[in-house]
Amino acid sequence: MAKGAHTRLYEFMFYTAMKEGPAYGYQLAARFRKMTGGHMKISYGTIYPFLRRMERAGMIRSRKDEKNGRVYYELTNDGLKSGKKMATYMKECQKDAEEKLLGFLYMHSEMFGRKALKDLLARANRIG
Repeated sequence: MAKGAHTRLYEFMFYTAMKEGPAYGYQLAARFRKMTGGHMKISYGTIYPFLRRMERAGMIRSRKDEKNGRVYYELTNDGLKSGKKMATYMKECQKDAEEKLLGFLYMHSEMFGRKALKDLLARANRIG
C-alpha cells in the first residue's frame, strides 16, 4: 500500500490510532498528538488524503453521521489484518530504527553540542 520508511511510519500510526475505534479527522489528529507526546503534529492535509487512500485500498470504511455531518472512519477486517502485519514489521525493524535514532542523536550532539544532547535526553527521560 505505501512505500518508504516515512510513509510506513504514518501508516503504522494510522493503524495504531484507529485500533481505538471509529474516529473522525479531528479525533485522529488528537490521537496522533497523544501517542507522540505532542511532539508530532500531523496536518489535516496529511490525514484526509491518507484516509482516502486507505479506504480505496479497502483498509478502512467511512460512514457519515447524519446528525452532526462528521465522517467517521473505522478499520475493516482487511485493515485489522494489515495493521497486525504492520506491527510485526515494525518490531522486526526495531534495531534498524534504533540505529537511525542513535545516528540522529549523534548528529544532534555534533551540531548543537553535548549539553544540548544531554538536555534533550533529560526531556526524553520524563516520558517514561
